[in-house]
Amino acid sequence: MFGRKLLIGLAVAAVIIVGYSATNVSFAKAKKTGTFKVKIENIGSPDGIATADGSKYPFALSPGLFIVNHKRQWFFNEGEKASDGLELQAEDGNPEKLSRSLLTKVGSIYMGIFNAPVGSDKPGPLLPGNSYEFSFEGTEGMKLNLIAMYGQSNDLFYAPKAALDLFDDNGNALTGDITDKFLLWDAGTEVNQAPGIGDEQAPRQKMGNTGKAENGVVGLVKDGFTYPNTKDVLRVTISAQ
Repeated sequence: MFGRKLLIGLAVAAVIIVGYSATNVSFAKAKKTGTFKVKIENIGSPDGIATADGSKYPFALSPGLFIVNHKRQWFFNEGEKASDGLELQAEDGNPEKLSRSLLTKVGSIYMGIFNAPVGSDKPGPLLPGNSYEFSFEGTEGMKLNLIAMYGQSNDLFYAPKAALDLFDDNGNALTGDITDKFLLWDAGTEVNQAPGIGDEQAPRQKMGNTGKAENGVVGLVKDGFTYPNTKDVLRVTISAQ
């Protein structure tokens, strides 16, 4: 009798375990996925931004890099020195080296460069009235991070403080205007000059990586110069299908 009860008990336990495992598998397969599209618009005034000497310069954004991953993938650590890849992105608007440095950690399927304005078949900076666009597949648990240079600067760039969740706790996809997530950072690699007029800034320097070294660390820009409010020159939106 005891043996029979033991066999029945084991059978019931097996059913429970199998049911639990099946439930777990069904939950794992139930993760939501979606096709996301990001649009980065330069909404700066065509008339330009006033400089310290009274002249004006157009707001411009450089080509940049995006990452989509389950990991908390960072382009930098606040308070630490910038990597060589970040330096090239922040000083010259070139995401290639940063992309290569992250390739083995991320994988090409989760990373991409945006560099050609919509309507153009050639890479170039984003000037007023133009936009960059890119799309990717995302699943619950994944995060988005992206970076681009403030064009008329020595080593400033836009990026979120933390990668953005593509889905919230209720499974709702990230959509709408996310411009407020993007902050203006200083890579700390090159001494800052007044924006729009510095002779060692990308539009005016003789060649890349030629500015005076700062030997600082990455942090929010605090150099005493005046920069436009992000929402007045830049709009970043995301949609999901």
